[in-house]
Amino acid sequence: MSHKPDRRAFLRLAATAAGSLFLGSRLAAQERSRVVLARAKDLQSVFGTPSYNRILDLMTRAVTVLAGEPVALLARKHYFSVNDQLAVQLATTPLSVIPEVVDATVTTAARGGVAPDHIFIYSAEERDLYRAGFALQHQGPGVRCYGATSEGYHDSLTTLLGTDVTALVNLPCLSPHRQAGLAGALENFANSVKPSYAQECYADNAAALPGIAAERAIQTRLRLHIMDCLRPAYDLPGDHQPPSRWEYNGLLLSTDPVALDAVATHLLLAKRREVKGAEWPLDPYPLHVEIAASKYKLGTADLASIDLLRLGPMEDALI
Repeated sequence: MSHKPDRRAFLRLAATAAGSLFLGSRLAAQERSRVVLARAKDLQSVFGTPSYNRILDLMTRAVTVLAGEPVALLARKHYFSVNDQLAVQLATTPLSVIPEVVDATVTTAARGGVAPDHIFIYSAEERDLYRAGFALQHQGPGVRCYGATSEGYHDSLTTLLGTDVTALVNLPCLSPHRQAGLAGALENFANSVKPSYAQECYADNAAALPGIAAERAIQTRLRLHIMDCLRPAYDLPGDHQPPSRWEYNGLLLSTDPVALDAVATHLLLAKRREVKGAEWPLDPYPLHVEIAASKYKLGTADLASIDLLRLGPMEDALI
């Protein structure tokens, strides 16, 4: 400029620059992903079964920490509203999310303002839902429950995620996976597509698997990922043997599925190392997690760029 700005112009320029710096700092802060690891010493009822009330309390505190709010009421508003039509996608294989975790998720959404009649849960197959203890309900009042294969697909994506759905919560269960390496947040989206297409995505070390999570119909609705880590599996022996599991009594929460899977992979490898007394790699290794970060830009795979927020006792946390 050939002339000096007057004081008012200078102040406007200074304010604009300060605002830009402030916005820049906010954007830089947002580049770091947040994952909450929430654990409790005992999540069992007096009958020795999983306690819904204790799991709900743990989830409520974890959501509050993830949102960075002082109280749960404000935290839930980050993820749910009274206008939402909510779909809850849950894992049923190789391990199923337990019903108490699903119930706690539904209650969390309901307390966030979502009417129970506007909530449904689903997985790929009705038979797997039934085996996991979920009652199928296609109609009627209250929360509904569907198998995606029974409802059909449009361009390989389940018709359950129609235009009326505004919000999606993803509920994986921590375990190895024979085709993807990790049964995590990203792999769980195979429940939303036609089984034949899911098998195509599992090819080549599941390199195309993140493409499901990248679908616009999924990305625009995603609100939260909650991983059931109460009794994870560290090995799938095969030959009709049950999974090898351990009591971890935890939940992992994030809005970033890649960051959540990166933390989950670390936990799984740490537990396998502890059990074997030596390195025990996942076979196949979950390369799709890094691909989701580098190719699909779905989140952060670098543990150094993830803020891990801890809640509860951390003895034997493995991370």
